[in-house]
Amino acid sequence: MRDEVRRSGCTFVNGEATKLLLTSESIESWDAFAESWNDLGADTYMADGGGYRRRRHAVFQLRRGVLLRREHQPHFQSRDYNPLNGGVQRWFEPIGATVGASILLRDLVVACGRLIAELEPGQENVHWIEVHQFRIEPHADEEAFPTPEGMHRDGVDWVCVILIKRLNVSGGTTRVADMTGKEIQALLLANELDLVFLNDRCLAHAVAPIRRMDPRRPGFRDALVITLVAHRRE
Repeated sequence: MRDEVRRSGCTFVNGEATKLLLTSESIESWDAFAESWNDLGADTYMADGGGYRRRRHAVFQLRRGVLLRREHQPHFQSRDYNPLNGGVQRWFEPIGATVGASILLRDLVVACGRLIAELEPGQENVHWIEVHQFRIEPHADEEAFPTPEGMHRDGVDWVCVILIKRLNVSGGTTRVADMTGKEIQALLLANELDLVFLNDRCLAHAVAPIRRMDPRRPGFRDALVITLVAHRRE
């Protein structure tokens, strides 16, 4: 992972490889962790009027391998990074206490922190971490947009997108591009714990629209997004 990120700025990791980063206790808690995506609040800030996105949000910091939750606060992106939904403080329902304190979330964030420390020696603390639970659920035969803002950067240092579950949907390829707009990687996160980790300072990313395969049955794409600011900006 480290060498690929150094070379290209990003890495795709399949779910079986991700499990090697986790403790057995984390893996055993997977079902309960994934089930929490059934209890997300509606995203009421969608400027495109879409009612297809549900989410929860929390802010953390990582100190010497210990994940500490910060007071609940709004998510903010400038319009430079999110021209569709940016420019306002967006208050989302907080990630539940059980999920926020789970060993699985801890292991995933700590793994990100460990990789950052390998890429930036001496950077053992991560000052600002935002964690987002997302469910994108298309209606009937309509498309839904995991990244309605299109190809974008998040305005952080590092981004990790982890697939939790896909049900009855097609599409959703993750694309990564450099600052000239040239696509450098494209891959479908298809299985649980498939992930992409990328350097947000020099790469942009987007996820293609999804659609129900059978419009008569429910369908959705669940993902965990972790954004990390390694260097203090306050």
